[in-house]
Amino acid sequence: MARRLLAAAVGLALALPSGCDTADQAHQSARDVSQHAVDASQQAVDASKKAVGDASHATRQSAQTLLDLTPDGSLSETAEQWLAQQAEQAKGTDIESIVHTGVQLAPVALEASRVLAKAVDSTTVVEPIFQRIDDDPATVDAAIGDMPRVEIIEGVTIGFQKMDQLDAHTSIEQRGYLVMWRHEEHLVGFVYRSTRTIDLETLIAETPRLVTLSQRALDEK
Repeated sequence: MARRLLAAAVGLALALPSGCDTADQAHQSARDVSQHAVDASQQAVDASKKAVGDASHATRQSAQTLLDLTPDGSLSETAEQWLAQQAEQAKGTDIESIVHTGVQLAPVALEASRVLAKAVDSTTVVEPIFQRIDDDPATVDAAIGDMPRVEIIEGVTIGFQKMDQLDAHTSIEQRGYLVMWRHEEHLVGFVYRSTRTIDLETLIAETPRLVTLSQRALDEK
């Protein structure tokens, strides 16, 4: 924009008749156009700084929204509240109730959380779920099979359950999915949370990598 304004000023100066008055007028016009160009450039710089500042603020807010993770491998308050709410509405045999009443293998979950944290971006967290199955594994298999979306991934039956209204105490809406499967005598999975919209198909495509990382921690326990 500044270049176009300067070119216009030069063209104006060349078009005017010769003479002190006309030369002075041309120079003044050129100065005016140059000043407009400087002002326009400054406005563009100010707008860019504001955009960067807004983006940084949004990123900080997103990070704060996900900062309720625990340091000991247990599930966050956000995830626990959601599981409790779902368990209250269920019959006791759904996957949310089973996870909610189960006991987390915290050391394994903590190790997995460190690995999984490196597999996602700053707007997403993955909370591992590791529990020993004390009841009939068939009950767990049935609960996973009843989840809204079930996929067979590398021979493993994996269920996906959308988690709505994850956090009612923040202005930033969170999205999430509960992803569960059984590995021998263990109930395994994770809560996948993000401040961005989660595309289920993309999550399903990403799941094999997250499953591998999760089960590696379980196998190395």
